[in-house]
Amino acid sequence: MRQPAIMNWLTLNWLAILCAGAAFWVLGFVWYSLLFGKIWGAEQERHRGGQPCEPGGMGLKLISTFVSTVIAATAMAYLLRRTGSVDLNHALKLAVATGLGFAGTAVTITCVWESKSTKLWFIDTGFYFVGAILLAVILVSWP
Repeated sequence: MRQPAIMNWLTLNWLAILCAGAAFWVLGFVWYSLLFGKIWGAEQERHRGGQPCEPGGMGLKLISTFVSTVIAATAMAYLLRRTGSVDLNHALKLAVATGLGFAGTAVTITCVWESKSTKLWFIDTGFYFVGAILLAVILVSWP
């Protein structure tokens, strides 16, 4: 007998999902400030023709980003469960597929249509690729 779809979501490890989402969120801080912040900022400014970003709203941006990373962690946990990926090898394959196949292509489409630089593409795609791997590793390693 097949379980109702809602049961699949309710039985996920929500503590692991929350921690994985938080780790992805922290990765964003490290990635876009400490590792690539200067390059990314300069490329964004160059792309906008020297126009600065609109000031303010940082709290809402941080909250929205956190919610988004938790949603990404939930989706990864669901995919890991549905595909039966319980070992690190399979989880990494799924992470590569989702990181490049979904996030990488979405970033590529955005960069192409917004005429963003190759540097921005590498930084943004790299972030989502590494983030997908981070999510998969945390979620599959959680006891």
